[in-house]
Amino acid sequence: MCRSDLVGQWSVEVGYYSSMEDEAVVFWPDGTGAAEYARPGFSDWVLFHWSRTCPNRVRFQPYWAFLEEDGEVVEVNEIPQAVEVPYRIEREPRPLLEAPVPVLYLEDVGLFATDSGFGLVTAEPPDDLRWHEPSPRQGSGSGPMPD
Repeated sequence: MCRSDLVGQWSVEVGYYSSMEDEAVVFWPDGTGAAEYARPGFSDWVLFHWSRTCPNRVRFQPYWAFLEEDGEVVEVNEIPQAVEVPYRIEREPRPLLEAPVPVLYLEDVGLFATDSGFGLVTAEPPDDLRWHEPSPRQGSGSGPMPD
């Protein structure tokens, strides 16, 4: 798969003062991704496959949704429907950053709590954020597992 402008870790809070919650999305170059709504101690996650369907459009195919608390899966949620949406990336200033940052806007995905733009954290998404759906023998609490 060729590198896409979407590949990276993106966060609503990039360049702003800290808050008690954050919303983030990660796109790995292998076509997998994760959306996280994080609060202290626990997070809501949706794992998905993604692909660019044409310039400035991306398809999300969710395959696992769950609530995580302190590194353990505590509840499995209903998997959202697949969706294809337009996106755009704009360079914008953020109060705590010296230079403008790329900001990703995803239109009406239905996977996120807010419609704010996601500032680029890193274009090299970290593998330690990867989750894998547990097999039946692993039980419900598998936590992040490296590739």
